[in-house]
Amino acid sequence: MSSISAALTQTSKEFSQALASKTSSGDNMDKEDFLMLLVTQFQYQDPLNPMEDQEFVAQMAQFSSLEQLMNLNTSMDGLTSATQNQQMVNATSYIGKQVSVTGNKIGKVTEADGTTSISTFRYAFGDNVREGVLSVMDGSGNTVYTETLGGKAAGSTFEFKWNGLNDKGQPAADGTYTISLAAYNSSGEAVMSDQVVDATVTSVVKSDNTVYIGLDGGQTMELANVRQVSQLTQTPVTQNQTATATTAQTLTTDTSKTDNESGGNS
Repeated sequence: MSSISAALTQTSKEFSQALASKTSSGDNMDKEDFLMLLVTQFQYQDPLNPMEDQEFVAQMAQFSSLEQLMNLNTSMDGLTSATQNQQMVNATSYIGKQVSVTGNKIGKVTEADGTTSISTFRYAFGDNVREGVLSVMDGSGNTVYTETLGGKAAGSTFEFKWNGLNDKGQPAADGTYTISLAAYNSSGEAVMSDQVVDATVTSVVKSDNTVYIGLDGGQTMELANVRQVSQLTQTPVTQNQTATATTAQTLTTDTSKTDNESGGNS
């Protein structure tokens, strides 16, 4: 019995060392490790109390199921990666087009010629609004601009175009800004809002297994949040147009009711 105990002790020690090696290296146990455990168990089993056939078959079935699950997990990882790569390739067709993306991140960019480009923010309320406040906050969470909202009807789409000036009338720095809405109905209860940002796609990137689109305002937003894609189309020139106007650019967008607001100018 002493030899059997020594063998079992040696088996436990070897497996513990193998497990510790896996843990220290940051690796997870794989099917080879479980197979090693099973073979070692057979090698050092008690000859006076050997493993029953049914128990052996049960362990082999468990090992087979484990192997299939691991193979399935590997296949799913490959499928997920392939799907994300395909999404990225497909998203490149959005470059140069205008999109409406769920979110509240807008961007401000000043070109070399002094022209300022700012993303358009649109919102709609699920209930009639008596009063509210719209705030523009910088990347540090500081409020740079606020605007008081009057009564707003539920179901209507409203547009906010910030002029890029802070509450003191000074130009805000270029960068990404967050729009915050606080609105209340006639009972003083908070009203939820649906928010989208309109901008032109400039790039497509993948980070942490997520595909993002880069917008002309400098911000990035998840591809999955794109709700509408609009394309600039060439409109034929009519005979009433001047000879110098060869084409006219028109933007095909949603025809829903819109109430325009100009930030800082209201």
